[in-house]
Amino acid sequence: MKSPWPIPVLAVVLALLGGSAARATPDFLPEAGAYHAYVDSGILFAFELNQGREAFIEVINLGESRRCLSVDRIFMRTEEGQPLRFDSFLYDGRKSKLEGNPRACVRQRTRRRFELGYSFDFPGKVRKVVFLLGRLAYRLQPVSGEDYRKFVQNFDKVNIGVSSDRLKRFQLGVLYGKTIYGSRIRSRRVAAPFVSKGTRGPVTLLSTFPKRTEKARKKKKTGSLSIALKLDANGEVVEAVPESSLEFGLTERALYEVKHWWEFAPAYQDGKPVAGDHRATVVFRLEQGD
Repeated sequence: MKSPWPIPVLAVVLALLGGSAARATPDFLPEAGAYHAYVDSGILFAFELNQGREAFIEVINLGESRRCLSVDRIFMRTEEGQPLRFDSFLYDGRKSKLEGNPRACVRQRTRRRFELGYSFDFPGKVRKVVFLLGRLAYRLQPVSGEDYRKFVQNFDKVNIGVSSDRLKRFQLGVLYGKTIYGSRIRSRRVAAPFVSKGTRGPVTLLSTFPKRTEKARKKKKTGSLSIALKLDANGEVVEAVPESSLEFGLTERALYEVKHWWEFAPAYQDGKPVAGDHRATVVFRLEQGD
């Protein structure tokens, strides 16, 4: 197939979808929406809350290994900041064998669509949609209904049998152009309950190892930064104040990560969630290829 793009544009697209430039994390803000999307040369996610009050996840696994997503590794919040947790995967688009299953798995070079079961009040829109697979956090990008339909329509054109990384990046460049949907980043999850029947302080449930700014990378600057937090009774960050500073935009990058992408359980007082103070330590370190 001949590409209509000039060679320089194609090179930019390939760099965005794979290779060393894929490390660049777009600093998009999580926004409430009914549709969220993610794409790279290894996996594509489509997340939908439809008007029938149903929730669906569609996955194209272009990688060479089986991928499994657990319901307890999906992080979402409503527009008001209320955390939401799905109960199970109900349906895989073909038969109901998955009813009640806490995990959904997709074999290498396979496409699957799953319905999710829930017991919360259906919100219509959610924000900060994060899927955890292994040590990676896949942060889905909110998109409009029209953009989501275009995104999913291209799924039928993805050649899932391609094994060459170069060809994967090329075909995704042809289908999606320069558009970046979502981002991924190394993360750490703590296996701690969100709620408590007693009294305790806040708990960091999900933290990330943010990528350094381009200037910090060129200067080989690393370091760590402590941030004093005030959390509300939902575990939402209402105030974040750095207790020191780092050069080359790393302080701002740390604040962005903690305020928008880290996940916290609130403090509890006699079994009731309450606002509380907390502290986060963000670590910037050398990345592979530096």
